[in-house]
Amino acid sequence: MRIAILGAGSLGSLYAALLSRVHGVELLVHGQGPHGAHMTAHGLQLDGEDTHFVSNSDVFFSLEEVGLPEQSFGTIDFALLTGKAEQTSALALLAHRLLSENGMALCLSNGLGHAEKCIEILGPQRVFAATSTHGAWRPSAGVVQWAGKGQTVLGSLPGGPGETEAKPLLDALSSAGLEPVWSSDGLAAIWKKVLLNIAINPLAALAGAENGTLLEPDLFSSAFSTMLEGAAVARIERVNIPDDAELENLLRHVLTATSSNVCSMLQDIRAGRNTEIAVLNQAISLRGERAGIATPLNQMLTSMVKALHPR
Repeated sequence: MRIAILGAGSLGSLYAALLSRVHGVELLVHGQGPHGAHMTAHGLQLDGEDTHFVSNSDVFFSLEEVGLPEQSFGTIDFALLTGKAEQTSALALLAHRLLSENGMALCLSNGLGHAEKCIEILGPQRVFAATSTHGAWRPSAGVVQWAGKGQTVLGSLPGGPGETEAKPLLDALSSAGLEPVWSSDGLAAIWKKVLLNIAINPLAALAGAENGTLLEPDLFSSAFSTMLEGAAVARIERVNIPDDAELENLLRHVLTATSSNVCSMLQDIRAGRNTEIAVLNQAISLRGERAGIATPLNQMLTSMVKALHPR
């Protein structure tokens, strides 16, 4: 089975490192910038919850600045899109070139709207819903830190492939230790992850702290209140999400499991990169406005993150 990981930043590098050890999996890992260049030249080091070195002789690393080799076109069984929000359309176009006739794709990026973008480019019959709660960050180029174990959720979307089509990938993810779970309601799975992201990412980024800091009572209360605003929007859109008590338990569990993780929004601010606030809290506020639901906390966090880092 041939798997492509497109947009290999922190999360993509984690998945690449763990999948590289699975028998029968051939990997193409596509990155960019100093991190991608280091992987291409020297390989990838995994630290944290597990340690493993991925040699560039065992995995094919490609670089956005150089391009993909033509011999890889039409050969990939599963494409995992793991880049930032603004990269989704470009990565979906890469997936379109790489996927075999029956190949399928999924997007693990944070936020709302990614599955729709993939469907526009690839067609609904080739796209799974997907989310990840594994914690990962990059302390330096060519190194990824597995900061907290989580789950990988794959799910079906209207008109999309089902669990039977996903089984080879689910088996590979299981062998890699990435804890895959299948959901018959992919939209609900995406929203559940979004609710976690809107609660954790902006507050951790503004505090300049690891996820576990948000377990402090006052910060946890703010995070959970932000989550509940998003839950109200999801419910008005008729998304089947858990009740408030289960959401609170989920938030506490994820913060505990990823307590040492530096969230992606804080990584982006520190590195001077674009944040994903537009597809997280701002997207919640815009959807809430259309539905007539007030989302003051999400609006405030959006404004504060943009003021701190306006890109």
